Parts: sequence; C-alpha cells; structure tokens
Amino acid sequence: MFTAFIPPLGGSAPGRFLVTLCLLGNTLAWSSGARAWGAMGHELAGTLAAPYLSANARAQIDALLKDETLASASTWADRMRGDPDPFWQEEAGPYHYVTVPDGQSYTQVGAPPQGDGYTALQQFRKDLRDPTTPTRRKRLALRFALHIVQDLQQPLHVGNGRDRGGNQIRVAINGETSNLHSVWDRQLFESTGRSKETWLDYFRRGDLLREPNPADSDPLLWIRESAALRETLYPVPTAIDRAYIKQQLPRAEQRLALSAVRTAAWLNATFDGVSEAHGYRDAAPAPTVSDPEEASEVKSAWRRWLERLFR
Repeated sequence: MFTAFIPPLGGSAPGRFLVTLCLLGNTLAWSSGARAWGAMGHELAGTLAAPYLSANARAQIDALLKDETLASASTWADRMRGDPDPFWQEEAGPYHYVTVPDGQSYTQVGAPPQGDGYTALQQFRKDLRDPTTPTRRKRLALRFALHIVQDLQQPLHVGNGRDRGGNQIRVAINGETSNLHSVWDRQLFESTGRSKETWLDYFRRGDLLREPNPADSDPLLWIRESAALRETLYPVPTAIDRAYIKQQLPRAEQRLALSAVRTAAWLNATFDGVSEAHGYRDAAPAPTVSDPEEASEVKSAWRRWLERLFR
C-alpha cells in the first residue's frame, strides 16, 4: 500500500474517506491486473540478459541467487503476488509500473506517495550497493529489480492514468475476450505459436539484441520510450486481427529484446558502481521499500489510522 506514513488528511470525514478510496483504488486496480510480458517474456529477458553481464556483476548475482537462474528470478515478483504477507498484499503492487499522462514526462509528474517502479528501483539499487544490507534483503532487491526493469520496457506499464495500463480496454483476439494490456503482455507472442525455446533461438539468431551501452541503464530513458510508444497504441481496435498483430508484433519483439539488454545494463551499472548520473536524474527521494520479514512501525501506524477513520 504505502511505503511512508502519511498523516491523517485534513477536512471532513467524508472527504478523508473519498481521498483514501481514490488512493487505494488506483493501487488495487493496477496491482490486480498488471503482468508485464507474462512468465515466458520475463524468462526470455532473464535468459537473454545473462551473456551481457560483467564478470563482477555475474559473481555478485551468483552469490545471491545461488542455483536460481536469472530467468526464474525474473518471474519471482509475479509469483509472490499471492503471498499473504502485507508487503505483497499492501505495498508491492505499485512497484510494477509508473504513471505518465499523455504529453507529460515522468520528471514533471513524479511518483505518487506510495512509490512506483522508478522509486522502487532507486531503493533496490541502494540496498544492493550497501554492504550492511542483510543477504535476504539483497536477494529480494535483486529479484524484484530484475522484474521492474523488464516491466518498464512494456509500453503499457507506463500507464496514462486513465485505463489501468490498458486493462480496462476490452478487445477480442483469437476468438476470446481480452484487454489491451494482456495483448501486449503475452498474446502478441502467443499468436505465433512459438515455444519459449523457439523464441530464444529467434532472438539469438536475429539482430535485435546488442551490447548494452551506458544509456541503457537509465530508467528515465525506458519510461520516456515506453510512454511515446504507448501513445501510438490509441485508438484501440475492438478486434485484434492479423493486420494488427503483423504491425505490432515487431515492436513488441524490440521491447522484449531491450528488456534483456537493459536488465544486463542496470545490473552492470549497479554492481560495477557506475555513477548514478546515468540512471537517476532529477529524481525525488525514494520512499523506503520495507522488508516483508520485519515488523514495520510505519504500517502499524497507518493501519491504526485507517481503523479510526472507518470505525
């Protein structure tokens, strides 16, 4: 839900009720539907990123993940959505996306009070670089950061604030009812009938993958690109036909390839100590991302206030 305590809002009780519902509703609506790339897409990105890691990054990642692969770690944040821990049920949802209205930039609108994918990446990078961070915390930071880097390459994970990243845009595809977000998460790729192994071979043999460059570690670049691509997806046809798939699948392939390249770039910059001048320009201070295994006085205070509000 929220990563920092927000004092009771001023005004009447009904006013506080409406503001609280708006904040909670936006978080819950997104967190229930956002699944960038689907499991296969995240696994592809993690697998394809591995060859581009620096030796130092590879060694530190291996020390944290042990026998877990980057492919498996990339899907971990989605697999944990059903975990009953308050971190997953109340806090982590907004870290899968950012919101940038049409015609604006992220630096203009900034992050909401509960944080978002950009601010979570800031905190996770700090956690990974800090030698005093407990190992279990670093492992969480690494797995979640992998997922966020890949999420932010999917254009509908940079939402416009109007339709839950395309989740509210109903469409028909291959004879079934779906939504625009799901089309871009997985159904464009599924429409080809290719297996994960076939997709891996396709990307390895093609020309979409490349060596990372310093700019590839910059989340503001990813957000800017995804927002620009997102704006071209509207208006949305009511039926996704072969012509739409033929037009949009190459763009989705390019973004998935960038998910791999930028996963490696962000990890290399994090573990090799590259200056944050590349990665976090003009950023507001990141809300603290809590440890789900430790008690939080902030959460307790927030819950007590909510109980008083709705009593």
